[in-house]
Amino acid sequence: MIGIKSRHLALLIMVASLTLQGCGFQLRGSTNLPSSIGPVFIQGVGEYEELGRELTQMITYSDLQVVKTRDSAVSTLKITQRASDRRVISVDGNGNVAEYELHEGATFSLIAADGHELVKEQVVSITSTYLNSETEVLGKQQEEGTLRKDMQRDLASQIMRRLEAQL
Repeated sequence: MIGIKSRHLALLIMVASLTLQGCGFQLRGSTNLPSSIGPVFIQGVGEYEELGRELTQMITYSDLQVVKTRDSAVSTLKITQRASDRRVISVDGNGNVAEYELHEGATFSLIAADGHELVKEQVVSITSTYLNSETEVLGKQQEEGTLRKDMQRDLASQIMRRLEAQL
């Protein structure tokens, strides 16, 4: 009796995974980049910065190696500009800030070792808003930090999707 249930369960899991694979389902953050562009050097963003960590992780998930020097790379993911901004979008009746808008952006290109552009320079950006509270200053600072971290992850995802679409 137990053997039959476990066989049915194994069959169900196998059918479910084949169905998901057949419809093109991918885990979030995973992209299919051609192996011909690796190993990759990331220029213009530090490996310990959030965007650098996310890009390194996503490229590694694509079965490509990220290297620390341009000399050992087949291609260079070049981050040429980065933007990070916060602006007031609304105030309350007392003139206190009620809502902020956060902006994160980056300009990137992919350059082959011989110098020609594999992916031309492009801009990616993301905007998010959050409510401000004068009584919860520490909590709102932490919320802004968390939002910025998530936005950096989304920027890295946008870059990876653009690379995947154009290679």
